[in-house]
Amino acid sequence: MNNILILVILMAFVTYIPRLLPLAVMKADRLPEKFKLFLSFIPYAVLGALIIPDGLSGIPGSIWNSVIVLAVAALVSWYKNNVILAFVISVAVAWGLQVVF
Repeated sequence: MNNILILVILMAFVTYIPRLLPLAVMKADRLPEKFKLFLSFIPYAVLGALIIPDGLSGIPGSIWNSVIVLAVAALVSWYKNNVILAFVISVAVAWGLQVVF
């Protein structure tokens, strides 16, 4: 048990170092504006990369229903700017498509 605890602490330390070094070495005010703009788009790209593949396989056996649900979620998010509303409506549409088809 003691060896496992030491191992977990060492692993946490090793994974923390690469996250801390860029913050310690670089300062945000020294970054070029184009690079700051590039960094501002990363969360959206990562979110899309996480959501879209699983969203397309969310309804097993029916990729078209998944595409419809993703489109509805995108439209509701775009026009209403409300994540919870987009989630609730998407779940309702997915349930409705499962019942109908």
